[in-house]
Amino acid sequence: MLDILPALDIVYWPAVVDFKLDSLEARPDGDVLVGFIEGSIRTNEDYHSVKLMREKCQLIISFGSCACYGNVHGLGNEWKKEELVKRKFVEAESIADENPSEPTEHVPGFRDYLVVVDDVIDVDAYISGCPPKPEQIVSAVQFLLGQKDFPMQESAFCNQCPLNEDGCILDARVLCFGPITSVGCSLKCPGEGNPCVGCFGPSKIAHSRADKLIEKTSDISSISSGEKKAMYEFLSLYLNVPLMAGFDLSADILKQIKLKGEAQTPLTSLNDKAQAVATNILKYLKDHPEFHEISNVCDTCPRIIRSNSTMTRVKRDYEGLPNQEECFIEQGYICMGLVTNAGCGGMCIKVNAPCTGCYGQTEWVADQASRFAETAIKGFNVELSKDELLRQVKDHIGTFQKFTLAKNKEFTKKVHE
Repeated sequence: MLDILPALDIVYWPAVVDFKLDSLEARPDGDVLVGFIEGSIRTNEDYHSVKLMREKCQLIISFGSCACYGNVHGLGNEWKKEELVKRKFVEAESIADENPSEPTEHVPGFRDYLVVVDDVIDVDAYISGCPPKPEQIVSAVQFLLGQKDFPMQESAFCNQCPLNEDGCILDARVLCFGPITSVGCSLKCPGEGNPCVGCFGPSKIAHSRADKLIEKTSDISSISSGEKKAMYEFLSLYLNVPLMAGFDLSADILKQIKLKGEAQTPLTSLNDKAQAVATNILKYLKDHPEFHEISNVCDTCPRIIRSNSTMTRVKRDYEGLPNQEECFIEQGYICMGLVTNAGCGGMCIKVNAPCTGCYGQTEWVADQASRFAETAIKGFNVELSKDELLRQVKDHIGTFQKFTLAKNKEFTKKVHE
């Protein structure tokens, strides 16, 4: 944070700096550029605080999985408020009062159920994670400040591509951004049959194949699923949105132009051919804002899928010790990576713990248990039927909606009717 703190003027941060609530209330509406809100909404004070932030801040970012999805304490929505209060203040084994009851003095008062920030106010961007990674915070602030520079090497990736002489996937009319991407990548994805998506930023000089790329993007009404994902990743990188860093804009990716201002848009620094490609894609996205495919944690998992192991029964976490090479699911453990948004870099998986879903669902449906089971059986070594797999999981809500139950409005409505 040391590189970006000098550029910030922090005007309200109760846990760190000595500004009180009344100092924020005294500011004119819209006086603060960006407000980060962490935590979910359960009390009257929570409602007041988030509404006040929305009034005073031009941009609001939901910070962390509590603010984005409700997190673990969103599981409280399984019960009515009266049941929770009774358990917490009357029945809990740790209570020593002779006549225990709900406290009423100097407390903000509970609402009927827990909600997330965007249930109360409009949110401009989201940084998920429990907690968010430091890289997410820095990249988000740098993005808002416009401090992230392009590498911009002179030469384009095509000059070093292993398919430069023979077998170019762009020649086969598969979307690949190598002609306008800087050299320097050691992965050389096209050599594995995958397109270049621009990880090293734009090159100063476009390769001659850029004309084919311009032609391809001028008519993209019919493209493959993989090309949709490649196009989204490319545009994220070229517009300087932190890719797969858990920093998500509330609208389509064009919203970033509003955030940074037209004059600062990175498109102005691209070479003419790269700018033509990006402009073609932006034009398409204006009519198709929901076109892109979502990456999940499995996309960034280092483990082997389709391994020598096969799930024949569901194991609890305490049963055995999973090896660190093979997929958790195929070893018998529930791992939510296949239905969880990418962005964490597989932190839990790298320390031999299955993903539990803190980065949110890749698709918001009420029955996440069925969705998980169907996806696991279809894509992994699983020798269980859907019904048998789900029968062996003891707590469907706590397993499949551990961090996101508060976003399941259908479930909450049934409980509190």
